[in-house]
Amino acid sequence: MKLYLLPKFLFCKLIVCVFTLILSKTLVAENKPDREEIIKLITSGINHWKQHAYDSAYVYLLESERRAVQAKDTQLIVVSLNNLGGLESSRANYKNGIECFQKSLKYNLNTNSSKLNTFLNISKAYRKMGDYESALSYLYKTKDIAERLQQNKELAESYNEFGIIKKLQRNYEEALSYYKESLKIARALDYKKGIVGALNNIGNVYKEQKNYSKSLLYFNEALNLKLELGDKKYLASAFLNVGEVQMKLNDFINAERSLKKALNFSKDSNNKELEITSSFLLGEMFIYKKNFSQSKLFLHQAYEKAELIGALDLQKEALLRLKNLYAAQNKGKEALAYYDKYISIKDSIFNTEIMQHMQEMETRYQTREKEQQIEVLNIEKEAKANESFYMKIVLGVFLFSLLPIGFFVKQRQKTRILKERVAASNRECTKLGMELHDSISGSLTYLCRSMEKESVGESFVDQLRQVSDEVRGISHQLNMTAIANQEFRDALSDSLQLDHFPEDIDLKIYVPDGFEIDDYEKKINLIRIVQELKTNSLKHGNASSIVISFSRLQNKVGLEYTDNGIGFDLKEAKKGNGLINIQERVELLSGKLDWQTSPGNGVSFHLTV
Repeated sequence: MKLYLLPKFLFCKLIVCVFTLILSKTLVAENKPDREEIIKLITSGINHWKQHAYDSAYVYLLESERRAVQAKDTQLIVVSLNNLGGLESSRANYKNGIECFQKSLKYNLNTNSSKLNTFLNISKAYRKMGDYESALSYLYKTKDIAERLQQNKELAESYNEFGIIKKLQRNYEEALSYYKESLKIARALDYKKGIVGALNNIGNVYKEQKNYSKSLLYFNEALNLKLELGDKKYLASAFLNVGEVQMKLNDFINAERSLKKALNFSKDSNNKELEITSSFLLGEMFIYKKNFSQSKLFLHQAYEKAELIGALDLQKEALLRLKNLYAAQNKGKEALAYYDKYISIKDSIFNTEIMQHMQEMETRYQTREKEQQIEVLNIEKEAKANESFYMKIVLGVFLFSLLPIGFFVKQRQKTRILKERVAASNRECTKLGMELHDSISGSLTYLCRSMEKESVGESFVDQLRQVSDEVRGISHQLNMTAIANQEFRDALSDSLQLDHFPEDIDLKIYVPDGFEIDDYEKKINLIRIVQELKTNSLKHGNASSIVISFSRLQNKVGLEYTDNGIGFDLKEAKKGNGLINIQERVELLSGKLDWQTSPGNGVSFHLTV
């Protein structure tokens, strides 16, 4: 009996197990998200995104990702994450966007073609963050894959992105080259959106270079294509570009027509920024036409809307034009009031940027400090391990070390004195810059107000206001703290006062992409050397052409400065304060210096630090 019952018991148990397994699979299948439901969630998220309902769009897309992971549907996981990344980037949450894009790459292991758009999106996010080095690294990956797979549409978009970055770095020739390559590919594909983008970008570069005739040709061609596409948002920006350039060419009849169309299309598409820009450009144009009532209407509308949405840059532009409006009507009191508001907002923007740079510098400093602490600990550890060995060496060379000690002490003392002298000079510059900003600039503003009350001529007040602007610029130029907290390219631009640089001087500045100097002293002293050289070229050298070039080779920084001035006798000039200051800063940086100059042969200055 026992032999018979045991198999029967086992058979029953087996039946129960099989039934339980089938039931559990059925329940799991019922709980598994349906693919169509996930697609509906993604579609809802995209639709809400298009309607600018960003929070609800985020909820839909996050849920679609969760369900796609649960369903183990790789394709829908990638689609959800890429849309989440795009949504976050459109809300300026670039770091979150990049995280979503990079997360999607983990599921994109099989095909390079599926990585193309993701790499391109990551590059765009880094570019909008201002991290051009990371943006370019992903952009090169995109271009390589697109070329290998002959994905020409993505290749055109890659070239366009290269152009955008080069334009932001003010490398206009390279930007034009990339844009034109993008345009060539887009035309071959009859890819109208790509053609329009490239035409617009080329027009903007020519506008930056003040070649308005060429700029208008490209903007008009872009406008005609946009009329075919019929997108109101794109039409608003197209008419705005055309109208602004027509205004620069003094074609006010067509400019008014174009800018009013831009204003109407921007209202229809609910694009506040384009609406404000169109309004203040119309206001500016009516100043030129001396239609002050119309100008006042458009400029006040622009300022009020910019204030409503909290756009400081747009407020600044509207206020500057309001100042010009009242100055054109000889209403000094009103012009001064708007100019004060303009300066206040301009300083607010400047201070915000400085604070951001200071926070970045603080982070960099803390990181370097931790690295230095770790390095010191490693050195101490190594020193203890080899203490006995080093003691024997020290005893062996002690007598021989007595001779050079005197030289090293003397050299160290010289370096310390030199460092203190240069540091004192920098402190004085900063103090002078602050005094100019807080005292003299304020006094000039008060003097302008006093002149207004005394009914002094408007032209004199305008000249005085221009002097006030220049004093404010010089104060920023001298302020060491402000310069140190800027990126090198911007610090160099401000220190040379490029906004006020003589127009008859041909100035060329070459700074490599991503060039930065983290060392505070090296950065300040290099910029001060360039300032001193520029002053000599303009004040004493009568130069009409100056070329400044920076380079980096491993850990070394190179500076080359040349001008076509009258040159000088180097032996005689070394007695002057200017060259003494340069020489002291070079010694402090332990730099290698090479001067080439003689009377009538300009100046060639090469420094490696």
